[in-house]
Amino acid sequence: MTNKNENLYGIILAAGQGKRIQGRIKALLKINKKTFVEKIITSFVKSGIKNILLVVGYKHKSVINYLKKNMLLSKVAVVINKKIYSQQIESLKLAIKSLPETCEGIMFLPVDYPIIKISTYKKLVSVWKKNKTKIVLPSYNYRKGHPTIFPKNVYKKILNKKIQGGARSLINNNKVVYVCVKDKNIVKDFDYLKDLNDYNKKII
Repeated sequence: MTNKNENLYGIILAAGQGKRIQGRIKALLKINKKTFVEKIITSFVKSGIKNILLVVGYKHKSVINYLKKNMLLSKVAVVINKKIYSQQIESLKLAIKSLPETCEGIMFLPVDYPIIKISTYKKLVSVWKKNKTKIVLPSYNYRKGHPTIFPKNVYKKILNKKIQGGARSLINNNKVVYVCVKDKNIVKDFDYLKDLNDYNKKII
């Protein structure tokens, strides 16, 4: 895979069980008639992030079949987390282990943040290019959101250290560039079906 953005890789974390959404596959939930995973892959690609890793676990065959059917499989490298009861940090570790040495940074995003603006992705990438040794983190009204960009020196710590509190716990111990964005969707996830149904009703 080649990359326009100097070896910045996009990682989509989509291995969870979906306990709070009645066992549905979160990656395949639809918002405005498109699945979460399709929206994120499309946004990554339009932002110039061509190297994409998708970590799946729960009902992963259904996700892979969907990607094949909709001609999306060629756009991602699929990593399977067989421990579907594990924490999200374990999925991130698996993705990092799959990265080539040439990778300089990762932009990672849980699959339940599907409506982030492409302009936000582009702004984060632009800032990262000038700050390749720092964490790049979006902020909306003083609230930290997703996605986050970790440089190589930081994401390697995830493999070499016992991380308490998930990947975000690394933020307090490393240099961070906060990027103010006019995009409330960086703090908008969909934990419950009601959240999704309410949102879809608003945009009809």
